[in-house]
Amino acid sequence: MITEAQSIKPKWGSWKVILGVVAFFTSLTLVMTYPLVRHFATSVPGPPWDNFVWLYDLWWFKHSLVDLHQWPVFNPEIFYPFGYALSLSETMLANKVLIFPILMLGNEVLAFNSLLFLSFVLSGLGMYLLVAYLTGSKWAGVVAGVIFAYCPYRMHAMAAGWLPLISTQWIPLLFLSLERMLREKKVRFAIGSGVLLAVNVLSSWYYAYVVGLFAALYLLVRLWPWKTSLRDRVVWRNVLLMGGVSLLLVAPVVLPVIRGGGATMSWSLREVEKWSASLEDFFLPNVYHPIWGRAVLSSRRHVPAYPWYVPGFVYLGWVALVLAFIGVRSWDLFRPLKRALLWMVGSSFVVALGTTLHWRGERVYIPVPGWVEGLFSRAMYVLTGRLALNPAEYHALRATDAIMVPLPALLAYLFVPFVGGMRTLYRFGLVTVFAVAVLAGMGVARLGASKEEQGSDEVGAAIEVSARGERRSRGRDKRRVPVPLLGCLLIALVLFDFASFPLPYGLSKAAAQPLDEWMAELQGGAVMQFPLIRGLNGPMLYRSVYHRQPMAYGHGTFYPEEFMAVKDEELANFPSDETLDLLRTWGVRWVLVGEGAYDEGWGDLPDQDWSTISAAIESSGRLRLVNTVQEDPLWFGERVSDVIEGCVPVDPISVDTVHVYELLR
Repeated sequence: MITEAQSIKPKWGSWKVILGVVAFFTSLTLVMTYPLVRHFATSVPGPPWDNFVWLYDLWWFKHSLVDLHQWPVFNPEIFYPFGYALSLSETMLANKVLIFPILMLGNEVLAFNSLLFLSFVLSGLGMYLLVAYLTGSKWAGVVAGVIFAYCPYRMHAMAAGWLPLISTQWIPLLFLSLERMLREKKVRFAIGSGVLLAVNVLSSWYYAYVVGLFAALYLLVRLWPWKTSLRDRVVWRNVLLMGGVSLLLVAPVVLPVIRGGGATMSWSLREVEKWSASLEDFFLPNVYHPIWGRAVLSSRRHVPAYPWYVPGFVYLGWVALVLAFIGVRSWDLFRPLKRALLWMVGSSFVVALGTTLHWRGERVYIPVPGWVEGLFSRAMYVLTGRLALNPAEYHALRATDAIMVPLPALLAYLFVPFVGGMRTLYRFGLVTVFAVAVLAGMGVARLGASKEEQGSDEVGAAIEVSARGERRSRGRDKRRVPVPLLGCLLIALVLFDFASFPLPYGLSKAAAQPLDEWMAELQGGAVMQFPLIRGLNGPMLYRSVYHRQPMAYGHGTFYPEEFMAVKDEELANFPSDETLDLLRTWGVRWVLVGEGAYDEGWGDLPDQDWSTISAAIESSGRLRLVNTVQEDPLWFGERVSDVIEGCVPVDPISVDTVHVYELLR
């Protein structure tokens, strides 16, 4: 139970100190994201894929407000003639509010990179404020801020172009507000917690679960013993007020998603299962490190979907883990806090492992007698079929004389509403990273504390003593190492562990291709691309900014039902008469066909290559060749494609020899 005796005042320093912390994280971000600063207005980090989805999203947001004078809820220019309800994709409303002046006065590339940059600075600052409040140690706050801001999860998310998910700056601020609400019991912190919870949700739908669930878990554990807490009217008032404020802010955005079919949007179990963290991904050394990164990445060189899944995506950091262990060992200090944080670490770790256990990127199977496997499979068929709220196909996971290792997330997928809409469960590892960073900050505070401070048993007393301890003269201090020296040493160790500069995954130019300039002159009719993967990606979506033609393709988290109904049959059979007839009914006049994409195995049906497709086009008599254009490379400065085996998405989908045909009849 939280008591008034534990109410404390913030110990994060004056405004001058806070500005110094901001300057520190700003300078550090310039280094850790180098060479982004040299291409800030022209390029975005990572290979060209999902990053261009959010570039287009920012452009469309501004275009709708400034040119169309309407709130952006529907885009008629993609997935033509059906259009695209933006509720089918991620929300970035909170992010757009944060960078609104930059987007309106600049362009989408500048706004994109500004949001990236701010997320590093503000994530570090938010963690500093939280840990300095909890421990009374400014150095502990800075070290924890470095761990959280530059953790591999965030660096990998930047490579993958996940602009909504990199906005982690609101998470430490939410938990700071929650902690102050519990300790100080003031209405303003209940309102602030509600606002910050809503801001997290409105940054990414994933964070409705990733942050919302673990904020609830944190409250439940912190309010133990519940028998006493639930009798406290102030606790009820603040928790209900927080929930009401959050619901009030989120409802106007989430209700259109639900009405538009959000409740039915889900991924298959097989798709969700493959985006699980392997057990070692939390401990595998930094694969982007300038010294040992290539060697570690080479040991797991087969990456089925780069850059969305990379070994060590949720690496916690060995320095951070050691500091967190030290923090946990000081159990007499911060006992209620650490209990809540350890619950967060353990539960988020398990959820991030996904629906089944994986090791080295492969599903783990336990050999068993055939009759055991038969019993297990029958039980799984009942569980995933007849009993499930969100039924799934278990057959794809079945193996002969072996059983998989199901994990708790499988039950969540089957029985919790909307969980089926989350494909990438390893993103819950962010909570593991967050909680470890806070515990590491407590470890730093313990290392920097004097003997008297380490023996204190009360949270409030410990923080007050720690604050006084930082002001003691060296002559009276019983510390072995001066706190500033200790802090600098730990920061250096964390940065060395997490170093990934210059960005090994390079940058991608946001520029028009020669084909886009030629297409801008086309008159009448929509555009379609084959194979389908050529059109269903971020770069092709963003390139419409330059050619401005209506497209019968597009990209988003989920696709329109009308498009999905014909995607795998009628469209996949291009250039059959059935496909061409369908395109005519859609108003398609121009068909773009990628030669290299077919030759590299990206065809929509097995055994398709350019020779078979070009022959079929010729024999159809319905497609007239009007142009052939060689595309220019967009990705530069990278040093990973020669190591990775598997799916490297930019070649040849985004750089290809493209044949442009006119659909005649």
